[in-house]
Amino acid sequence: EYQGKVLVFSGDTGPCPELDDLARDADLYLVEAAFVEGADNPPDLHLTGREAGLSGKAAGARRLLLTHVPPWIPEGAAAAEAAEVFDGEILTAAPGLVVEI
Repeated sequence: EYQGKVLVFSGDTGPCPELDDLARDADLYLVEAAFVEGADNPPDLHLTGREAGLSGKAAGARRLLLTHVPPWIPEGAAAAEAAEVFDGEILTAAPGLVVEI
């Protein structure tokens, strides 16, 4: 937290209520989304785009910035999954991206 603005970021994780609690009311929630729905994903290693969106929604975050999205995931897939459940702004990390909080 700095000057009334809150940035929260996750590391590699599976879905967990503690992460939602950590991100409570964040202005910007930088959250990993390395997996996609429907794939044979190992449990509790990474979030899917949908799970990242659900975490942001449960936390009441204002904006999501998806990161750790691997290049073999189709461009925009993680954000599309997150948008199914998260109503706020969704960005995807990219080289040179600058985000004001």
